Amino acid sequence: MNTLQALLLPFALAASTQVLAADYATCLLDKLPGVKNAPAHAAALNLCAQQHPDKFFDVRRGSGRGLLGPKSPEQCTLDKARDTSWQPAAGMIMRACGCLYTPSAGPTDMCERYPLSAEIRAQHPLVKTDADLLKLETHYRKIYTSHPDADALFARKDFWAWVTQDKGRENAITKGSTDTVIRTMSEFKANDWERGTMKAPPSGSNPFADPNYGRELLQK
Repeated sequence: MNTLQALLLPFALAASTQVLAADYATCLLDKLPGVKNAPAHAAALNLCAQQHPDKFFDVRRGSGRGLLGPKSPEQCTLDKARDTSWQPAAGMIMRACGCLYTPSAGPTDMCERYPLSAEIRAQHPLVKTDADLLKLETHYRKIYTSHPDADALFARKDFWAWVTQDKGRENAITKGSTDTVIRTMSEFKANDWERGTMKAPPSGSNPFADPNYGRELLQK
């Protein structure tokens, strides 16, 4: 090994052993302190979102509390934001500190919850516990994140005709996992069939209106 290789080795080892932050809030506290302008703020948010696409939805409130580290969200904010002159970045630091260091109200107390409409909630009378509700929120959140036009898609007759023409697709939509539902919707969008020429399904065949929809999901 020559001298140059010996000098570069520690840097290579450091780069190869770099560990990603445990969650979105921790990532923000790693990258935002000291930020002084909008481009750096945007870059930090984008990097953390790429590493943790579920953002605050996947972080349990109070998960940063312990013997080491700040004892309160205020102490965390003071420590992390004191040298951050860009106010939007300082605001996100305060939010991340509140997420990680506010005492938890229980295992389903996430730093952010996905609000379901009253219509969707009414379609799931079997959901009784907050743990089941959290699973349902996650299910819909991931579907709408992948397919923001999901409501319009589910209102289309040609979509349901395509679904009901194949038992596998029908089971995927009505009983499949979140990933399976998303993948099946993507398959329809990528399909080259002509729209509007297939027979529409019978009235009332939308599984989202079935009170049993999602039962398999909650049992997983």
